[in-house]
Amino acid sequence: MLALLFPLVVMTAVEVERVLAVVNGVPIIASDAELAEAAVLVPRQVEESDAEYRRAVVEALVDLELRWQDLTAAGITARVQIDPDAAWRATVQRAGGEDALHRKLAEMGLGERELRELLRHAAVVQAYVASRFAPFVRPTPQEVEAVWRQELAPQLEKAGKPVPVLAEVRGEVEALLRERKLSAEIERWTADLAKRGEIVRYLPRPAEPAAPQTESSPPPAPTAHPN
Repeated sequence: MLALLFPLVVMTAVEVERVLAVVNGVPIIASDAELAEAAVLVPRQVEESDAEYRRAVVEALVDLELRWQDLTAAGITARVQIDPDAAWRATVQRAGGEDALHRKLAEMGLGERELRELLRHAAVVQAYVASRFAPFVRPTPQEVEAVWRQELAPQLEKAGKPVPVLAEVRGEVEALLRERKLSAEIERWTADLAKRGEIVRYLPRPAEPAAPQTESSPPPAPTAHPN
């Protein structure tokens, strides 16, 4: 009897990775988020806490998985041409060099192969976006002029900086608008996929900020709990 039970004991002792989200039945696990963090695939915002950053990383991985599944179902992932070496070089640069990146991976107990696979997914999606959406997000002259007059020029004036004429910065304004339009198209695509899919998240919700109390406000009354 003990001999029969021993394999079961060994199996139950194996540590199972924490699942952070499930996208249409595909789990996103803790090591996926650790790989994304090591590669700095998601820029960290100023004063962002560790919990907030992990939540942002998981949301980015959920979006990536939705897009990857959509392209796989359409048979596009096998046809998109990418440069894996270029994606790796960009990742190494973001991570502070190859030694720093491998040190981070070693500390996490992860390997380069897993990271390269994650980068391949991201590169395929990025290449598809560039070919599918980018050619159709050209801003009109009217849009460029409106953004400059109503948004960007007032921001420079408020900051006390010199305001050039639009002709001198038209290229930069057009690039900004193209980026915004491209982001909007990607968000619409992803939102539609999320609406039609099934996503379960296992991260705790962000804590809501406490309501400020003034000196005249009485402290909240204690809540009585039945014995």
